[in-house]
Amino acid sequence: MTRNGTFDILTYRGVEKEIQRLFSKHAVQDENGQILFDFFDQNGALVDQEVLSLYHNKRASYGISSLNFSETTRSVFVSDSYASMIFFANQFRARISFDEAGFVVVGAMFDECLLKNLLEEIPKNAKVNTIFSSSILGRVMDCRVQDLIHGRNCSYRLSNGSVHLKNLRTGKTSMEPIATFSLRTFCISQGILQKVRTFKPRQKGLESFYQVNKQACDGSK
Repeated sequence: MTRNGTFDILTYRGVEKEIQRLFSKHAVQDENGQILFDFFDQNGALVDQEVLSLYHNKRASYGISSLNFSETTRSVFVSDSYASMIFFANQFRARISFDEAGFVVVGAMFDECLLKNLLEEIPKNAKVNTIFSSSILGRVMDCRVQDLIHGRNCSYRLSNGSVHLKNLRTGKTSMEPIATFSLRTFCISQGILQKVRTFKPRQKGLESFYQVNKQACDGSK
């Protein structure tokens, strides 16, 4: 980690120093200038790392990484990428109460047990927000977070341009075209109240806040 908790790459990408320091707990900058974010298993052992360089981002596959959780946590933000989470937080910093916000990043394998254990420790009145990509995989992850909060066990299968859903407890099934599938349509089809708020880039053709930031920086050159 750099001495002041800030990183050259993020400074170059326009991330405020306060945001950089917030996300520096599990991060170090190597001799090549890359930022390495640590991910852990249920015993706290290091199992993987996300790598953010000036022009590329390699997500972690395994484990979980969290920060800023306490008894006063009122908002929880969940993502599968530190890069997207940081650029999101920087973009929406005026709307986030960081003193009351906790952040968690899961590996691409989405270990539900690790995330479930963490969510069970947060205050019951805390609001959960997801910062996954707008791709179909990101939209399915939104639903899986909703499942964990509701204590549901659902399966998701992509076939013939549709998402096929099945509640493994009740056997109830439904199908939604990939193009229109979202957490909202999922909750409607399942007859449940949506308890998770999702954040997606509004820019057409961009799936993540990492891509939003990259385009903005590349366009300013």
